[in-house]
Amino acid sequence: MISQGTPMMLMGDEYGHTREGNNNSYGHDNAMNNFQWHQLDARKKNHFRFFAESIKFRRKHSVLGRDQFLEKNDVTWHEDNWDNHESKFLAFTIHERDHGADIYVAFNAHDYFVKALIPSPPPNRRWLRVVDTNLESPDDFVPEGIPFTGDTYNVAPYSSILFEAKP
Repeated sequence: MISQGTPMMLMGDEYGHTREGNNNSYGHDNAMNNFQWHQLDARKKNHFRFFAESIKFRRKHSVLGRDQFLEKNDVTWHEDNWDNHESKFLAFTIHERDHGADIYVAFNAHDYFVKALIPSPPPNRRWLRVVDTNLESPDDFVPEGIPFTGDTYNVAPYSSILFEAKP
């Protein structure tokens, strides 16, 4: 939901439906392709809530999903390990030039914590943590954000974070 292009979703993504790695499941007339209403009901308060909040967040922030290609000054990459093929950490800030509503995002696909250096927010702004996928629901996605102070954040294994700059 933070890609600059069109988000690609399949039926069932909103509750975590899996096809168990089968990328050509069209010939299966069973649970692999059927919408699992009981799973949706069971996950309304966690996975589905997170998915719905992600959609709302994207729609609210024009800096996500721009209709023009990003230019050099639109994004700052906080990566210093590009040549390391073993690196599984990525962080960047998307800059919203008109209002200073920058968004910082970090992904950690390592099996260990990564201490991420958080850049300074734009002038007269502060960072609010909106997403930390390592936290339990509903703390994993807090739309109004949790104030963040400091210059580093421990990004948990197999998780992502999103900070928003607000006044």
